[in-house]
Amino acid sequence: MTARPMLIIDSCSDLTAEIVASLDVYELHFPFTIAGQDREDDFGRTFPHRSFYDAMRAGGEPTTAQIPRAALLEAFRSAAREGRTAIYLGFTSGLSGTFDSAYLIREAVLEEFPDADIRVLDTLSASIAEGLVVYEAARMLAEGASADELVAWAETARMRANGYFTLDNLESLKRGGRISDAAAVAGAMLDIKPILLLDREGKLSLKRSVRGRKKSLSALIDIMAERIELPVGTVIVGHADAPEDAEKVRAMVEERFSPSEVLFLEIGPVIGAHVGPGMVAVSFWGDER
Repeated sequence: MTARPMLIIDSCSDLTAEIVASLDVYELHFPFTIAGQDREDDFGRTFPHRSFYDAMRAGGEPTTAQIPRAALLEAFRSAAREGRTAIYLGFTSGLSGTFDSAYLIREAVLEEFPDADIRVLDTLSASIAEGLVVYEAARMLAEGASADELVAWAETARMRANGYFTLDNLESLKRGGRISDAAAVAGAMLDIKPILLLDREGKLSLKRSVRGRKKSLSALIDIMAERIELPVGTVIVGHADAPEDAEKVRAMVEERFSPSEVLFLEIGPVIGAHVGPGMVAVSFWGDER
């Protein structure tokens, strides 16, 4: 009997610790630093997401880093030692060098274990859009999908994983060099709220800009209506310590689309470091990017 493939995921998928524990996956954790302390993004187990955003609001300026080489090595070696096919569904290469590192480490492990079967696939997604792909992939494996079937599905499905988000302010994007100081100041003065997405290359792109928080939340729903796949399956609503606004979005999603399920997730510290408190996001299966 062929051993079940080992699905390897990373913490930028922003699933909850409870969901991850239920999926039978191998976890990789991104590191980050805040308030002078080095920490690990382990789906909020050792450092609750609320504590992270409280630290940001108190003036903490977090930094993030790639998944350590040693962690990737151990993941691939673990699968090789167990004779299992490793499938890593990774955080977009458009925003991090981790995927490129994973590919190089795969080559090194194959020299050590020539018969190993290690697949690395760039989801071209981040946060809850990556989480949507990972969540469905894990369910497929649980239902008996083979490694070949899963990889073939993921190569197509990643372009159907739509993710859109809006920010309460532009400060974190400015600090991360994503926009200019002048643009951030102008945005604050005019109460401009951007609606952002990841494009076909897994890079940040501006969908539209609206004035005011209420309109930005409604815009997420309007975009969903333009692009969502019918019948509506799993929808994810995520937030960076903005539960009340995210609850409003969830209510609109349920009323307008009647999805088969809605996951309500908190955005973790690695993504949160770059978007800041107040981000609200939706992810769903829909038209290709």
